[in-house]
Amino acid sequence: MRSLVGGVVAALLLAGPAQAGIAKIKGLHDDHERIEPLIKAPMTKVEGQGTVFAVIGGDYGFTLYDASGAEVVEYEDSQEAVGLTLAPGSYRVIPSIDDDVHHHQFIEILVKTD
Repeated sequence: MRSLVGGVVAALLLAGPAQAGIAKIKGLHDDHERIEPLIKAPMTKVEGQGTVFAVIGGDYGFTLYDASGAEVVEYEDSQEAVGLTLAPGSYRVIPSIDDDVHHHQFIEILVKTD
């Protein structure tokens, strides 16, 4: 039994650092029949250098903001963000809407971090 436990501990120590993490930056924008638009865009922390590897939703693009509220980047086509590199820090995303057609949008940006 001791050799099994010792082997497991050795394997864990030799495995090296933990695998990269994934940050999920999410946002919701809804102005359907509302006086003021509903925007839910919590700050999400990206722990290390990160690269966007997938974008779900955001049919009309999005704007990404840093913790100070400064615009980092804006896309009309959300899929163009794949490959974008982000520095460590906190971010929020607000999906764009089409005033004439689609008044409700959700987006999730997946970032692989070091």
